Amino acid sequence: MWHGAKGVKILAIGDTVEPILHGENLARYASGVEVVVSCGDLPFEYLEYVVTFSGAPLYYVRGNHDPEGPKAPEGCIPIDGRVVDVGGVVLAGLSGSPWYSGGPNQYTERAMRRRARALSARIALGRIRGRKYPDAFVTHSPPLGLGDREDVAHTGFEPFLGLIDRYAPPLWLHGHVHLYGPEAREGRETRRGRTRVINVYGHRILEVPARDGDESRGSP
Repeated sequence: MWHGAKGVKILAIGDTVEPILHGENLARYASGVEVVVSCGDLPFEYLEYVVTFSGAPLYYVRGNHDPEGPKAPEGCIPIDGRVVDVGGVVLAGLSGSPWYSGGPNQYTERAMRRRARALSARIALGRIRGRKYPDAFVTHSPPLGLGDREDVAHTGFEPFLGLIDRYAPPLWLHGHVHLYGPEAREGRETRRGRTRVINVYGHRILEVPARDGDESRGSP
């Protein structure tokens, strides 16, 4: 049950560097923004710029065009496979795209299923310790059938549907699927149950609604 808990205003970015988020425009857009999240496939230098000039903490997952290994954007916080509490709003993250060329951060369905289970275990441990279920999941790829494409590189992950059904997060934020023309205005959002699934390609400014700790999980 929702009780009108205070949410957190976020700037969500992904996949393409937008000139509108440079210089004075970034300061204007970042006014009131409490958290920045990146859904991947952005230059690390850009993430470092955004975290420096927005004045807000930046949490990120990696996409299939991001490097693997120890290199990371300075001043930014990775949330791949993690669950973090950000000012009372809980975020959970998973990097990567479907396996299609053997490049970095690509996963088979089986591998992503294992990763989703590991994330669920961390969510369960947090619940035991008194932390609520995630208010938003941050991923690079979309869930299967929710804003994805039919080609193998852009098909969504089926294990993500299980996470939505189990935890019923208010928001699921992703990138990976590039949007152009009318689709960029009208094709950003889908829904599964109570969860809004949003493609943040470019950028979106959103409020992540916080739910109380006694919020029940979704239907099995």
